[in-house]
Amino acid sequence: MKILVTVGTTRFDSLIKYIDETFADSAIEFTFQIADGKYEPINFPFFTFNSEIDTYYNESDIVVCHAGAGTIYKLLGINKKTIIVPNTERTDNHQLDIADYMGTRGYAITVKDFSLLAEAIRKVTETELISFEKHDFDKTREIMLFSLGELDN
Repeated sequence: MKILVTVGTTRFDSLIKYIDETFADSAIEFTFQIADGKYEPINFPFFTFNSEIDTYYNESDIVVCHAGAGTIYKLLGINKKTIIVPNTERTDNHQLDIADYMGTRGYAITVKDFSLLAEAIRKVTETELISFEKHDFDKTREIMLFSLGELDN
């Protein structure tokens, strides 16, 4: 099984270190995207950033990611089995909200305690997650008409 762990553009060293150390002897093939993290994995391959991240997404069976909206929506858009781990080391806690939303609606598995990651990996392989239906949100035409005073209420 191949699992990509991605943290987006903000370091999440505690997650990377936990998985690197905890799963060192497992049969799972992890690859880490560590951003500008200080911790560099010793048991699995890693990279900081990659313009071809979609290749990693496609080659992975599962993606473990921070709760960044861009990453989550991209993964759900390609129907990738996703485990979301909110990065509470950030100064704000907005990642908790999106993680809770996705987890409670069955789009992804959400983990807030690293010790539950092994169970989450087992669960995501056995669970049929709900497909996320993307709704285009392009209101350009409506905004232009409104600005011109031509939009009917």
